[in-house]
Amino acid sequence: MHDLRSKTCCFSGYRIEKMPFSANDTAAADALCATLDRAVERAALQGYTRFLSGMSTGFDLWAAQAVLRARAHFPVALLCAVPFDRQADQYPAIWKRSFNQCLLAADRVYALSRQYYPGCYAARNRFMVDASSLLICYFSGQPGGTAQTVRMAEQAGLRIVNLAERQMTLF
Repeated sequence: MHDLRSKTCCFSGYRIEKMPFSANDTAAADALCATLDRAVERAALQGYTRFLSGMSTGFDLWAAQAVLRARAHFPVALLCAVPFDRQADQYPAIWKRSFNQCLLAADRVYALSRQYYPGCYAARNRFMVDASSLLICYFSGQPGGTAQTVRMAEQAGLRIVNLAERQMTLF
């Protein structure tokens, strides 16, 4: 498992409603997706072959899509960590479609619980951090799951690339 951990990168970032731009701001979303593409490419060039997404709306799904795009050029695998079955049931249609497309294209899906329970997202975050040696995140200081995941990653000694801090200069 340690060998796999050294080749595994996880993602954490805000859901669409917590991003610093509106859900309708396609230019800002496209710019962040381009930055994600570069971050995934850079990680792949450094030997990362496994990319783990928590599959929430916003950053997680954009990251999963970036991994799928990277497959055209790199031998990378998309791993999905789903905190509970039916996670996407309440997603808006566009996000539900992205979620389902990513799940179908994933190399592996980890379904961590059959049903929702308090703490299931924290358990998903712990699972991802424990399986990884690199975290690519979008964290601007807001409290919540991303802050929790960044703290877990810091405590576990993961390398952290925060795209909120360095949109252009990666690693």
